Amino acid sequence: MDMQNNDFKYVIQDTNCVYFGKELTYAEMMDKDDVPFKFKAVISAHIARDTDLNRKIADHILQMSDKEFSYRIYQQLKLTIRVCYKIQKKGFGGKTKDKWIHKAYSFRQFCDEYRAQVLKGDMMIEDFSISKLALMVLSI
Repeated sequence: MDMQNNDFKYVIQDTNCVYFGKELTYAEMMDKDDVPFKFKAVISAHIARDTDLNRKIADHILQMSDKEFSYRIYQQLKLTIRVCYKIQKKGFGGKTKDKWIHKAYSFRQFCDEYRAQVLKGDMMIEDFSISKLALMVLSI
């Protein structure tokens, strides 16, 4: 029996944002009912020009050039990338413990400062979110 791990293939919405798991491909987003229709339209009209729809959103963002139209689309959608990384912290008695830090960065800040750290393996992407308000005002 072929079982697939779907822990990181999710779409969650709250009143402000739509959150996407890091393992979702664009094709899977197009098939999900809980992805906003307007974002599906953006994917098919614009993002599909820059990349294959069977590619994961995380892989696309990690390899994306700032010259691509998708880069500007994600800036307009106020894409936020949540990452985590491990640091060593000294506790009482001089013992060191590993502590996980979770932070969210804007798309531009992530691309400028942190993308290289993710590519090296020092950080991990947790998920992505887009602003519903930015999606609403974006014209296709």
